[in-house]
Amino acid sequence: MVNFHHSIQFILNNEAVSTDVPPGTLALDYVRQQLQLNGTKSGCKEGDCGACTVIVGQLDAAGKLRYLPMTSCLLPVGELQGKHLVTIEGLNMPALSPVQQAMVDTGGSQCGYCTPGFVVAMTAGLMEPKLPLNAKGALHAISGNLCRCTGYRSIKAAGLQVIEELAHKLQAGDRVGSLVEAGALPDYFKGIETRLQAMQPDPGSPAVDTPKGEKQGPRVIISGGTDLYVQRGDELPHADVVLLNNRPPIEAPELRQGRVCFDARMTFEAFAEDPLILRHLPDMPAYNDLIASWPMRTRSSIGGNICNGSPIADMTCLLLALEAELTLSGSDGRQRTVPLREFYLGYKQLNKKPDEIVEEISFPAFDASSRVNWEKVSKRAWLDIATVNSACKVRVEAGLVTAAHLALGGVAATPLYLSQASRYLEGKPLDAASIHGCIEVAMGEFTPMSDVRGSADYKRLLARQLLLVHFEKLFPETIEQEDLYAPLR
Repeated sequence: MVNFHHSIQFILNNEAVSTDVPPGTLALDYVRQQLQLNGTKSGCKEGDCGACTVIVGQLDAAGKLRYLPMTSCLLPVGELQGKHLVTIEGLNMPALSPVQQAMVDTGGSQCGYCTPGFVVAMTAGLMEPKLPLNAKGALHAISGNLCRCTGYRSIKAAGLQVIEELAHKLQAGDRVGSLVEAGALPDYFKGIETRLQAMQPDPGSPAVDTPKGEKQGPRVIISGGTDLYVQRGDELPHADVVLLNNRPPIEAPELRQGRVCFDARMTFEAFAEDPLILRHLPDMPAYNDLIASWPMRTRSSIGGNICNGSPIADMTCLLLALEAELTLSGSDGRQRTVPLREFYLGYKQLNKKPDEIVEEISFPAFDASSRVNWEKVSKRAWLDIATVNSACKVRVEAGLVTAAHLALGGVAATPLYLSQASRYLEGKPLDAASIHGCIEVAMGEFTPMSDVRGSADYKRLLARQLLLVHFEKLFPETIEQEDLYAPLR
């Protein structure tokens, strides 16, 4: 067991907590096994079912408190330092809350195992100012929750009932305060921001993951942990971990020397909300909906998606097409820059030393002459692992392709940048003949393998179709659909 210099301090519901558990311990196991707060249920332990959903309140870089839902089965306790953890017990009041009452009124609970997760998720949706108070917002809030016996009609009805009851009572600038006034949250929420500000460490204080005594094996670097805990969940609670999110708060992306630069710890959710990112990728929120549920996006980090090295990593595929570069920092403080297309040496093999951390990600800024698209096919339309994904960035000037960058996932041992096909398009007219020639070149750049998600032939067909879809979507005013697909009939 690894020992630690100081305890982890946070607020759990309405109580200040100080604990010496190893920082890699899962929040789910901590609240259930050590505190007997068993309302938070243990289900899949992969972030897929939502039974363990909690709400985490955190002060951002500007010192403002924001609450987001997270799956506690993938959340290390060490990362709760200076934050507010809310379990289902922390939402209880003398009478049922409007969310709890709506689940009763609509018959939204049968066996009841998933019910706490749904109640927590719906409450988190009400607390988030960016979620609309309508049917779309209600569904967004419970996008990470599964029910195996009741069916979703009654649960969706509960969400709509709550919104109809509370929408006119909530102020856009202070959802939490409004919910307290409306009797939908306990009174103690009013004082949490002040209490958290008093818990923030002085500059220069050591992080909670500083070990002492004998180490047990190499240090494990954890960012979002949404895949790492699935793979190594039994090991990490006892491991010597480095929690990257315990560093200073993540700053917003910035435009620097013609490049969009952002912290590699940035989550999928924050990436899709940022104004600078949306200026370049206005469809990013829609892409996000296909990638993962809301509670998973509040944890999943872009740097983690890259370093996991999965051949079907969704964000990695997009960043390949965006010509992304990685800034790596070693334990000696030295930094180096690596193009993302040169980062993968083989299956799960990275151009990275064990002590190096991906600190920053950047891609060249671009204007309206460049168009970007991302596509994905999976067994389930929403929130599923890709069978094949693809992304492209194409710049067209005066009818000629002046730059092209194409990427595919799921067809090779690594996320694949199509260098030959990308070069083929440059300087050619934007027409069906050029696109067909490009795709034929692309088909020679990979040899897919059959796996549980599809045969090699199926993946090759998907890759061809997704590459065609890019041009159909991006240039409808230039390319006729009949010309684009005619050779495939």
